[in-house]
Amino acid sequence: MHVVPRFRAAAVVAAAALLMAGCTTGPGLAKTNSPRRTVQAGADTTTSAEPSTRSSAPVNRPVDPAFAAERLRLVNPCALIEKDLLQTVGTPSRYTSSSYTRCSNYMKDKGGKTLNVTVDIGYTLTSTELKNARNTIAGLKSSEQKLTSTCAITAVTQENPPQAVRVQVGVGSEGAEPCEPARKLLEGVVRKLRGNPQKYSPPKGSPVEVDPCAVVDKATLAPVVGASPRMLAFGLHQCSWSGQSAQMQIEFKTARIPRDGKFDTQSAEVDLGGPKGYQVLKDGPFPTCELVVVRTKDSSDAGEIVELSVGATKDKTLDRCQAVQAFAKGVIPSLPS
Repeated sequence: MHVVPRFRAAAVVAAAALLMAGCTTGPGLAKTNSPRRTVQAGADTTTSAEPSTRSSAPVNRPVDPAFAAERLRLVNPCALIEKDLLQTVGTPSRYTSSSYTRCSNYMKDKGGKTLNVTVDIGYTLTSTELKNARNTIAGLKSSEQKLTSTCAITAVTQENPPQAVRVQVGVGSEGAEPCEPARKLLEGVVRKLRGNPQKYSPPKGSPVEVDPCAVVDKATLAPVVGASPRMLAFGLHQCSWSGQSAQMQIEFKTARIPRDGKFDTQSAEVDLGGPKGYQVLKDGPFPTCELVVVRTKDSSDAGEIVELSVGATKDKTLDRCQAVQAFAKGVIPSLPS
């Protein structure tokens, strides 16, 4: 099956799936969020779900050049589970995608029962998950997590920070054992990644190829998180910096673009000296101002955004929305236009 590698294609931008929440739900699988973690500045992350920063492996060096981040950012995940591969375990249905790096197919197994498949590339592992990767699949370290009706299998593609390609299979209450098809599919996915996987053809202005951790300079960060913040990459399109009881975060995402530009009912339009932004201040134990800037949009209102945020503890004196606007002004000029 040929999967058209355009962001507006149904395989990548499914109507009603690409909301700002970035999720899609199918029968038999829990909601498959495009993962986004925010760690409050000063929080203890030693035993959290955050990737380890203590690995002795070379930083940002994949176990195989085929899994380099700059290569994976352009890979269309739906093309990794094309019809030829899915037919080895059942009957494929339509493709849905909730992010640049995730694709699902809610299909049937060979007996006509539920078989829901999701693939993630650039999937961030915790240090514990990396440690538990004691199996081998397609020549890569691997781990399995099995529940009653689901099985998630990862193949480690980079150890520092830990990343993987992941396949999750969900079956119905009367479905077959889920790990066997998950293993078979993951082997096929890794094989395709090592070959010549189909890639996106980004529209003008798309940030999909940009390293989010490399696009922000120290001068932009210092006023909020200090001169030596802790940097944390998550996946292939999100990065955060923490320090001085505050945090700054940037993420590039696919999204359904609202006609009025408001991604939140409380959003307010702001002028960034060129592009418009839409910001909202969210209260709580870690008050945060979030700002969205639209980068691409097609005729069906599917597009891509940059989402920036600045948060800090309640006792910190900081104009969070003014800070996030300065953050955007320091980043947007460096992005593709």
